[in-house]
Amino acid sequence: MQLSFARLRSIPPLVPGTLEALKWLAVALMTVDHINLQLLYSKYPILYAMGRVSLPLFVFVLAYNLARPEAKANGAALRVLRRLMPVALISCLPYMELNLETFGWRPLNVLFTLAAGTAIVALLEHPTRRRLIAAVLLYAGSGALVDYGWIGVGLFVCCWHLFRSPSLFWAGCSLIFLLLLGCLNHNQWALMVLPVLGLAFMCRLNLPRVRNALYYYYPLHLAAIVALKIAIFGQ
Repeated sequence: MQLSFARLRSIPPLVPGTLEALKWLAVALMTVDHINLQLLYSKYPILYAMGRVSLPLFVFVLAYNLARPEAKANGAALRVLRRLMPVALISCLPYMELNLETFGWRPLNVLFTLAAGTAIVALLEHPTRRRLIAAVLLYAGSGALVDYGWIGVGLFVCCWHLFRSPSLFWAGCSLIFLLLLGCLNHNQWALMVLPVLGLAFMCRLNLPRVRNALYYYYPLHLAAIVALKIAIFGQ
């Protein structure tokens, strides 16, 4: 059964200001999670729990934007990918400085997760046999390398399908991946994204968009945490 967010009066489409607010909420939750892990040595479990909501929010916002009808026509997925990849590569330096000793060089930072999902979406927008095979291979390969693995990338692709062609099937798939994400986190705090999104659909915020700010913020906040860790702990 096909549904449309735009046709359901109870679930209006999200306005750009609300999407922007969701993005910066994800940034805030990610930041406190990183501070708790790297500078406070996971002293506060509530901050870890809050951080589990950040990835679903990032996935939701980007997948929602790429599912817009005009996104396919103007090549939004490829444009996003061209911005994501250089920043993801730059972010490897501070990210590995923080995590190499504990986790090794894998997983790659979360921007690679979003980039993998975006690349798969770009392939699926114009489905041919070769593109479908490439999308499957990309999913299989990227899941072994990126943060949150196949679950994170799978959640992204399912959310994109859900927003592009809403149906109970894709809603169910998205929920399954969200539950699997909770298994990966060893808790189900990621499900808190659902009431947050429920509130978002009822709000019409007018938060102005700061273009490309996240691409600057992500590597800079990692570098700042590295600097603080060295200054405070000498390591």
